Amino acid sequence: MRLSHALLALSAILAIAYGAYGSSLYEGAPPFVVGTIFKASSIILLSVIALIAGSRLLAAGLLFGALGDALLAWSPETFLYGALAFLIGHLFYMALFLRAGIGVGAALKQPSRVLGALALIAAAFVMTALLVPRDNAMFAPLSIYTGVLTLMALCSFTLPAARWLVMAGAVLFFISDGFVAWNMFHTDPDPTLAYWRSFAGWMVYWGGQAAICFGALGLHKSSTT
Repeated sequence: MRLSHALLALSAILAIAYGAYGSSLYEGAPPFVVGTIFKASSIILLSVIALIAGSRLLAAGLLFGALGDALLAWSPETFLYGALAFLIGHLFYMALFLRAGIGVGAALKQPSRVLGALALIAAAFVMTALLVPRDNAMFAPLSIYTGVLTLMALCSFTLPAARWLVMAGAVLFFISDGFVAWNMFHTDPDPTLAYWRSFAGWMVYWGGQAAICFGALGLHKSSTT
């Protein structure tokens, strides 16, 4: 556990450092090799924590998240490949959550979970409609990705209440997707505000992944994997 905590601390330091200084690594023409490595490093460390704990599905989800980060950073031309990597990572998360959860039927009998799910679905529609221009070529693929991301977060709501950290992490991951779309399609002319908006979005994302990682440790032992 000490090693896991040390890796978490190092991951946090790398994440904060990337959020603070990472934007300076994207000057000139792609590919942005240093930025790619720097961006993926903090999530790779989280996947190592999952591997140490023996959770293969959790580690796979985190590794595909790191791959997604790397592809988003590598070049604008690899953006959709990065989204696909994230989508695959969500599928691993979903498999873990559903295998270790209380079941969809049991979750639907609890009003708080149902209300949370309805709020999340509504937020997904509103977020996509407001942040992604309909006439943009990215609208369809990003809508599909947002749907899978939302489904991943919904699957986390089937986990036992004691796993609230995973649910919180999934919601943070969902919120971070809004920051990505906001920063991508609605750039802020004020460089200071643009910087802090980007920093906030990145840290919300890292916080979501870290919460999923630590909240889901040991979850595989209650599943069939």
